[in-house]
Amino acid sequence: MNDQIPAHGFDNYEDACDATLSRERAIAEVERHALNVDDFLSEVGDKPAYTGKEVLDWLGY
Repeated sequence: MNDQIPAHGFDNYEDACDATLSRERAIAEVERHALNVDDFLSEVGDKPAYTGKEVLDWLGY
């Protein structure tokens, strides 16, 4: 799966929310924020892909 994330990042929050992140990329973002991956998977679900909104909401944006 290719993440829908431009190399330069997103220009705005709405575009980031509409993106699709692979499980691996979502976990990397959780780790980059020094948060607990098990908590993320328990609360959002363990699945092959996530919307940017799911990840951003969980991260507290």
